[in-house]
Amino acid sequence: MKSTIDNPVLYNILKVLANSDMPLGAKTIAEKLEEKAITVKKDTIQYYLRVLDNAGLTKKVGLAGRVISDKGIEELRKGMLKERIGSFIERREEYAYQANLDIHTRSGLVSLNLGIIDESNLDKSLKLVKECIDVGLAISPLVKIYHKTTNKIKVPEDKVVIGLVSTSVIDAAFINSKINTFPTFAGTLQYMGYEPVRFTNVISYIGSSLDPIDLFIRSGLCEVKNVVKRGYGVIPADVREIPAVARKKAVEVVEKLNTARIGGILCIGEANEDVMGVPVNNYRVGVVVIAGSTALAHLKESGIEVEIKILAGFERYENLESIDKYL
Repeated sequence: MKSTIDNPVLYNILKVLANSDMPLGAKTIAEKLEEKAITVKKDTIQYYLRVLDNAGLTKKVGLAGRVISDKGIEELRKGMLKERIGSFIERREEYAYQANLDIHTRSGLVSLNLGIIDESNLDKSLKLVKECIDVGLAISPLVKIYHKTTNKIKVPEDKVVIGLVSTSVIDAAFINSKINTFPTFAGTLQYMGYEPVRFTNVISYIGSSLDPIDLFIRSGLCEVKNVVKRGYGVIPADVREIPAVARKKAVEVVEKLNTARIGGILCIGEANEDVMGVPVNNYRVGVVVIAGSTALAHLKESGIEVEIKILAGFERYENLESIDKYL
């Protein structure tokens, strides 16, 4: 049997099973593939499952369905790099399209970045997040605190999770307003006197198998604490492009987002012009946005042990609360 990477349906069946904590039947697998715009009949799924069973990549669990085997997990890993080239950008697009915040009614789903910390560090962590909010280094002052595991968010024992609004909510707002948006670069953005100046490092999202923002934070190249305290340093940020003809409409969308307490947009450039030192394609406009995980990077730089998960969940806008409520 060839590697499943050569058969996108087989490979995606394995991915669906790997992401499930329970056995799945052919009907459920077909539905989950449909969500990825992969249409396969139930009977065909059943055939493919038998193929995977025979190869030892899946196991049948009574009448409940299939689970992925250890061999199947290894098969996923072998094909991971080839399949993952550009996968993070795909994930960003997935989150942007799944979010459905209506900026007029202020209702719907928004995507979240999560910071997992010890319960004992919650008060200090929230104060640090508030410091970022106060100097404009956050997407929103609206947060969600998780003390217990929910259907979507897992909270480890003796931990608490801080949910911060992700930049994908901005992409979702553009998409819902029929503005095509495409992330191009992530990098470190230099600040002087509390004002953004230029990008000092960038990594292209195109072809990246990892989240560049996460890489910049982990590498220690960010200086969020310095920017918060003194107004000088570099923070994580990224650039997306929109059609030049949609610039005026994009400005209107940003204004409406601001009324819904969603910000983080630092600059909307001009057509065909570089934006803060980053090149922009012809007939496009660059939009610079603060990374939604910037405040979590501030926690890390301030000595808080935090596990940062970017694009790790959704929450209804109506369930978010102002951070001031917790301070």
